[in-house]
Amino acid sequence: MDKIVYLVRHGLIRSNEEDVYAGRNSEKLTERGKKHAEQLGREMQDWGIQLIQASPLRRTVQTAEILNKYCNAQLVKDPGLIEIDLGPWTGLSKDEVRRRYPDHYKSWIEHPEDFEQPGVESLESVRDRVVHSFERFLASEPDRVAAFVTHSVAVKVAVLHYEKKPLNLYHKVDVPNLSVHRFIFQPGGNAQVVRLK
Repeated sequence: MDKIVYLVRHGLIRSNEEDVYAGRNSEKLTERGKKHAEQLGREMQDWGIQLIQASPLRRTVQTAEILNKYCNAQLVKDPGLIEIDLGPWTGLSKDEVRRRYPDHYKSWIEHPEDFEQPGVESLESVRDRVVHSFERFLASEPDRVAAFVTHSVAVKVAVLHYEKKPLNLYHKVDVPNLSVHRFIFQPGGNAQVVRLK
């Protein structure tokens, strides 16, 4: 029997509006972010979701709690879904990062798979822990349908992994706030990935 994961990016926060790298800060959703999460929750209430796993950061937990008002599922925090650790980039705009770390930023844009900077987590590391969260769910019983509420980086690396594409395509994956990707896993582990929103 197939298993389904709906991979959801959290609702809008102020850093998203200001084009700032939020990293693992403790920002809450904006009022607009809450409103849009309510709208998504109403859409998701008939999707048969039995389990919601959320990154432990404030914005993802808030989003998950709003969605769960409509899904009435088991809600758990999953550290494997946490945002990338951006270290010294946290709280900086893209322009500020470009000015302070020009060589690193150039590498991040042109070769994200090989990007390395002290204090900043690699995409490979994010991918490995996110995939572990997927694999743990796939091995579980009896839940068949789950929603994972996470962050843009986690969504991008999961999409690329299950579509069997290289991490260097990272910047080609579009993940707006409250986007939804559906992963259908057939017996044997093959995945069909479709962006719904």
